[in-house]
Amino acid sequence: MNRWVKRLGYAGLIVLWLMVMAFPTFAFFLATRGELQFGDDPRSHMRFFMIQEEDSGGVGIEWVREASRVENCSRTSIRYVLWEGNGRNQNTSFCQCYDPVTETPLPVEESSCTP
Repeated sequence: MNRWVKRLGYAGLIVLWLMVMAFPTFAFFLATRGELQFGDDPRSHMRFFMIQEEDSGGVGIEWVREASRVENCSRTSIRYVLWEGNGRNQNTSFCQCYDPVTETPLPVEESSCTP
């Protein structure tokens, strides 16, 4: 038992080290492209984007995923990490539902992620 805990600890340290080593590459591509998106599905992806405004600067993180317990809906969460500015950008989360036949987005008034 003790040997497996030790091995899991080593594996965790290796994963942490790889994440630390990959961060400069991630930051370089984000700075040169302005945004990075992981996933091609418009209903399920994660996107990082630069915020470069006159009064604020930082990184925004958009995470779109399928809504749990509700079909044809996705939940979007947007978080901001600002290193410049007073934080006027508010973190937000909202739901977007789609017509089951045509796959077109429904108006926000008709979108609800609660069953």
